[in-house]
Amino acid sequence: MLRFRRAPSPEDSAFLANYDPYFGPIGPAQPRPFVRRRLSPERGRALEILGHAIEYLADEYANDLADKGPLGNADPRVAAIQLLKGLNRAIYYSGTEVKPALGRMKRWLGARIMG
Repeated sequence: MLRFRRAPSPEDSAFLANYDPYFGPIGPAQPRPFVRRRLSPERGRALEILGHAIEYLADEYANDLADKGPLGNADPRVAAIQLLKGLNRAIYYSGTEVKPALGRMKRWLGARIMG
């Protein structure tokens, strides 16, 4: 399973100029820090349902014996998968970012030492 990363920031115009909302960055991959997000149970359930729907459509498309033609968005199933993936990302990015544990511990220790 792919790990979700931080959403691109609006200040990063060079990044956004070469960013495809469906496939991510275009060009050489630039490492981004791993970011945890806190999601409500409803959002977590929505991600689970979307994941199952994406998997079902992808399996159906892959197991179809009919000629699929050239790769692309011509097939409505591919467009549906991309739409569901976009919704999945939108729900995930709507969660609040959780600070890394090391940063929280440093802040806690700093508060204890400084009084």
